[in-house]
Amino acid sequence: MASPIEGLNAEQQEAVTAPDGPSLVLAGAGSGKTRVLTHRVAYLLHNAVPSHRILVLTFTKKSSRVMQSRLSELVSGPQALLWSGTFHHVGYRLIREFGGRLSLAGSPVVIDREDQVDLLKSILEKYPEKTRKELPPASTLLNAISLSRNSGVSPEDLVFDRFPSLIPFLEEVSVVAREYDERKRAARLVDFDDLLLLWLKILESDAQTLTLLQNRFRFILVDEYQDTNPLQAKILDLLAEKHRSLFVVGDDSQSIYSFRGAHVENILTFSERYPEARTFRLETNYRSTPSILDLANRIILSNERRIEKTLRPFRTEEGNLPQCINLYSDSDQSHFIGSTVEQMIDRGIPPGEIAVLYRSHFLSLSVQFELARRKIPFSVTSGLRFYEQAHIKDVLAHLRLLENPLDPLALPRLLKMVPRIGARSTEKILGALTKTEDVFQSMTEDAFLKVAPPLSREGVRRLGSRLVLLRDLYRKGDVPIGLLVMEILESGYRKDLYDLREDPEDREADLVAFAEQLGEQSDLPGFLGEITLLENLEEMALAGASEPDRVVLSTIHQAKGLEWDTVFLLSLNEGVFPSEKSTGRPSDLEEERRLFYVAVTRARRDLCLCVPESAVLRGRSEFLYPSRFLSEIGSDYFREVRYESWNF
Repeated sequence: MASPIEGLNAEQQEAVTAPDGPSLVLAGAGSGKTRVLTHRVAYLLHNAVPSHRILVLTFTKKSSRVMQSRLSELVSGPQALLWSGTFHHVGYRLIREFGGRLSLAGSPVVIDREDQVDLLKSILEKYPEKTRKELPPASTLLNAISLSRNSGVSPEDLVFDRFPSLIPFLEEVSVVAREYDERKRAARLVDFDDLLLLWLKILESDAQTLTLLQNRFRFILVDEYQDTNPLQAKILDLLAEKHRSLFVVGDDSQSIYSFRGAHVENILTFSERYPEARTFRLETNYRSTPSILDLANRIILSNERRIEKTLRPFRTEEGNLPQCINLYSDSDQSHFIGSTVEQMIDRGIPPGEIAVLYRSHFLSLSVQFELARRKIPFSVTSGLRFYEQAHIKDVLAHLRLLENPLDPLALPRLLKMVPRIGARSTEKILGALTKTEDVFQSMTEDAFLKVAPPLSREGVRRLGSRLVLLRDLYRKGDVPIGLLVMEILESGYRKDLYDLREDPEDREADLVAFAEQLGEQSDLPGFLGEITLLENLEEMALAGASEPDRVVLSTIHQAKGLEWDTVFLLSLNEGVFPSEKSTGRPSDLEEERRLFYVAVTRARRDLCLCVPESAVLRGRSEFLYPSRFLSEIGSDYFREVRYESWNF
């Protein structure tokens, strides 16, 4: 076995060789966090700690695999860790081993999110139709129930704190949450939250098992500790209660997942819960230039709740000062990025070393358009490419029917969205519609509706009425396509969205942004032709292009842990970044600032902060203010550049 501290800097060596007891390793961005965790395990093995006495917990399977792979390079012989993996993976193994003490004999059947939503939908079926129409969709209820369980608060308290739109349905949320748990127990099912809840229950309900596991896991190591939720923190505190040998690695400045239940207070209060803990700071950044790190350090200074830490560059070259790109509009922003990226690729810069990051997925729409037009290959890690998304396809189906009421792909797509209509019923309805003079009007008439199954007739009628409204609006001539999209949403599709699609709030925001991007454009046939062309251009650009040959488009949340030579950050405007929802609560605003910090520290060499002065909102161009984060930083930390549309 090679020395477990070989190749480490002084900061890393000090953390890796920490004496027994609690340790908090504050690992700044790009400071070698995974390296320290892996070498710490090697150090324990080097000191004759049996591998089965070590528990290593990560947040992703990928992180666990990377650590195991690196460990095999450091340690000779069969030293595979027996207890290493994600919290949920380890929880599943322990439930299989000790579940009998909770009357859960054998391997539990774990259900995924789709199964969870289906189970909640079956519970909602017991409510009268009128009540069901008023209730939020199953996916929204599931988000609230899951967050309450991981946060350790009641569904009622969670609703008041995080889901104010559910307050009118407080009683229903409580009843549904209770029945959801009862049905799972009756069917011997567990979801991912249960893997943590049952693990905690095993520890709390049986002192003998608790002692056994405390002795088994003599050394506990945790990656990304800032992302733990209250439930995970409680599990760790119980396991470490006896030997106090808890080694946690994380960065409070990169805690950005409160919407999943992550609780930054876990890392901020670690030294209060473990007064004897040693704190180690990894402040040498191996990724970014000094000027980028100066800006990052300045960002986080405005947060009151933080642990002191300053990133220092390992790289000696100063590099380019980050640029603040002032543009007239969000449209110019996309043109600027497309033009600049095209020039960079022409200069030989690999597309895979360029990333476009954004606060919300809908902001990427116009950039996707621009890159596709320029035949620049790109991948969207924050979701599907825009036109691959189900809700976009739904809206385009409505628009295509205005040009061809019997469109062979669009009409079946919308009919199949009607409850209780399957492939056979769709075929029967389509056959009957080919014999009518007015397709949309026929779908609203009792005589025609006899061809549809009885329980689906009202749904077909509503779809027909919506299409009649759209057609009448379209026939007025020169109607903005953005207005048609909003009419689709307002005349009934919003309900379909919330009934049938996951994350309906985000999808609705996508559609509103889509309508805004379309602006006053009114040539529907031309637009539909352009969509087909864009899709073909995307396919042509992607054909044969591997991941390193594609520009990356990603939300900042998805980009955490990744890095690129050049990063463009979109729409640094008030109400966008920070988001409008975050400005009313100091803790939320601090998380937005941490999100900005994460975005900036993804860049190795070049960073462009884009600030459009206007955007099309609610069908008209509106003025936007620069993000407060820019004034907090101060203009000494970036170079302001003005771009006009004719420069592209």
